Parts: sequence; structure tokens; C-alpha cells
Amino acid sequence: MSNVIIKALEERLRQINEEGFSAAHDDCYTQGQLAAAAACYACFAEDVLQGGKSALDGQPPAFWPWDDAWFKPSRDPKRNIEKAMALLSAQYDAIERAETAAIEATTTPDILWSTNDEMFNHDDLQELIEERQLQAGDTVYFGTKRHAKATDFTTNIDELVIEGMQVQAEDDAGEVAEDYPSASEPQIQVLQTLIEAWATTYCAPVFYQVLNTQPYTLTASDIREVCQ
Repeated sequence: MSNVIIKALEERLRQINEEGFSAAHDDCYTQGQLAAAAACYACFAEDVLQGGKSALDGQPPAFWPWDDAWFKPSRDPKRNIEKAMALLSAQYDAIERAETAAIEATTTPDILWSTNDEMFNHDDLQELIEERQLQAGDTVYFGTKRHAKATDFTTNIDELVIEGMQVQAEDDAGEVAEDYPSASEPQIQVLQTLIEAWATTYCAPVFYQVLNTQPYTLTASDIREVCQ
């Protein structure tokens, strides 16, 4: 795998942790500014590779979206590519968040019903009443359906990866590998972020959880609705 994927992610996390490029910050830019900034760094990478001198004067292209003082190109084309990729990643994530928010804004929460506060298999109260032949005064339970997310199951997976590498290294090389691998906190954060992205992309759960469950006592009106 190309090292640039890791380096770009490392830069993206630096932008978040040191420069405040959080999701809330990035979502304020709704006109493609992040993509424009990425294009500026990509242009400078091209200029350096072609022997140009733009990176020496540090002046941004005309389409740079922010204050000139924020533009910090490098004489190293790889570094400019890393910054461009990190900003494109930020733009991509912002687009996905906007799409998700638009869908959620028009979606009403799914309510599920149960007779035992354990198995919530019905999304219609009348169907539950009819199937279980319930009567007025019986207690049922309802809650809000929440689709599970892959990241619900990736907590501290980075530790398992590092421990697994350590075990294999000690098996192969003995005591000389007892301190391997040695990773800094930022490097571990890169690993965890990669794992979460992989899980989100390829391991979407098909099951769900039910939150905020509450009891409900059936009324005569509920029973009459079934009989109509």
C-alpha cells in the first residue's frame, strides 16, 4: 500500500488536532472551499516537480479560498500532495455528512414494539395485538430503533493489532523484539482511524438496537382499532 495514504491521514489528524479542522469547522464551508484549497496545494506540487519557483515565494494561487497567511506550501512536492489529499478527505467527509443530515431530516424515527422488553420484532402495534391476542390492560413495550454502526465494535482494536504484531515478532525473533512495535500516540490514532474507516466501508451491520424502551398499557381503544 502506498505510504501516501498513511501520510495524508496523519496530516488530516494534525489538521483536526492542531488547527481545529473539526467536522463542525469544516461544515461551515459549503461552497467547495476545502476542495479549492486542496487544488492549490496540488498545483504547487506540480510546480515544484516542473522546476518552478512558486513554492519559494509562498504566494497562493488566485483561487485560494482563505487568507493568504493560511497558505503554507512546501518545497517538498510530497508534502504538498499530503496536504492536498488531507483537504480532499475533509471535503469528502463534509459532503457525506451533508447527505446524511438531509436524509435524517426527512426520516421519522422507527418505533418498535415488544411484549417482553427483549424481542422487538414488530413495527406496528395493531399487528402485535392481533398476533399475540392481547387485551386491554396488557403491558407492552416500545422503543426507538437504532441501526448499529461498525464503529460500535472497533473500540481499542488498535491495541489488539499492536499486541498481535508483538506476539508474532517475539515468536520469530525472541527477546530482541520484546519492545516491538513502538508507536507514538499520534501513530496509534492513525491506526485506529484506519480501522474505523475500513469497518465503516466494508462491515456495515444489518442488525439494530432498541433504545429508550418504555412500558405501555393497552387501552380499549387500541383493541377496537384492531377489530375495525
